[in-house]
Amino acid sequence: MKNRFKLIKSISSCLLLSVAVFLASCASNSGDVKQVDQAEGKNSTDQFFSVKINGVLWEAFPSKEFKTYTLSYKTLSRQFSIFAEAANGSRMDLSFHTVDKIVPGNYPSTKNDNGILSGVFYYPEAKSSDREMASITSDVPVQENAVQITRVDKSDKTAYVIEGTFSPVLYALYETNPNRTSKLTEGKFRVIYHPDSMNPAF
Repeated sequence: MKNRFKLIKSISSCLLLSVAVFLASCASNSGDVKQVDQAEGKNSTDQFFSVKINGVLWEAFPSKEFKTYTLSYKTLSRQFSIFAEAANGSRMDLSFHTVDKIVPGNYPSTKNDNGILSGVFYYPEAKSSDREMASITSDVPVQENAVQITRVDKSDKTAYVIEGTFSPVLYALYETNPNRTSKLTEGKFRVIYHPDSMNPAF
């Protein structure tokens, strides 16, 4: 009787250990899948905006209040803008327009028929100053392929996912700026645009 009790106890212990190992394995695999999904951009809530300015990383995060970047779309000029602000107050405005609709492709820095500028605009200080730079100036009226849109996903009609890259040269907007040019590299963004009464669908 005692031997049978020991045998049952031993089998129960083994079963419990097996179940514990199995559950731990499932949890680990679940975490791995989640990490892979996030790395591939499958998590629809992931947003980012970063670029290297002369080799130095500049990064902005969605606002804590609204959980997103400041985005806008103007129907008349078909211009889409992403306004991003870093922790130190420096800002970057990335704007591009199209003659038809926003789709994956290359977008230049230029001026459209309505006189609206498109391009990458950088404000290195929290307040406006003479150190502001842009990918388009009076001396450089066009810069081809300043922005590349790599993905536009409108399958969720309440949350468009827009991804892209950018790597133009920035030029000083004012003669008093000692930094005449800055090279942007590895610029990338993934933003979510929410059409509503204030932000038109496109």
